[in-house]
Amino acid sequence: MNAWLNLRQLIDAVGADAEYRSIDERSQRLLEWIVVNYAPDRPMFVQTVVMKSDVASPATIHKGLSILEREGMISVKIDPEDTRRRIVSPTDRAKKLMNRLSRQVKAWAEALSD
Repeated sequence: MNAWLNLRQLIDAVGADAEYRSIDERSQRLLEWIVVNYAPDRPMFVQTVVMKSDVASPATIHKGLSILEREGMISVKIDPEDTRRRIVSPTDRAKKLMNRLSRQVKAWAEALSD
């Protein structure tokens, strides 16, 4: 039972983050996928996100990308090599959010070992 209560405390702590809570759950998962799979030296295209993220249907992913862009979590730019493609990248705001959440998880894990 303690394992569940400890996990519940973690969920509550992360869920209390107002910036993270401001986006819906699917957009959160989409943002997490983008941050994890982003490589600055390799463009991430919208098509790649749609085809590989397995977060939701293509229409829902496009909606999530719009939400994340509106919230300032991602940047979507036109590919200079092919104007039909869009390049997605996490913003500094998104990176800071993920780092903050990571620190919260680390603090939670360290508190368990005390």
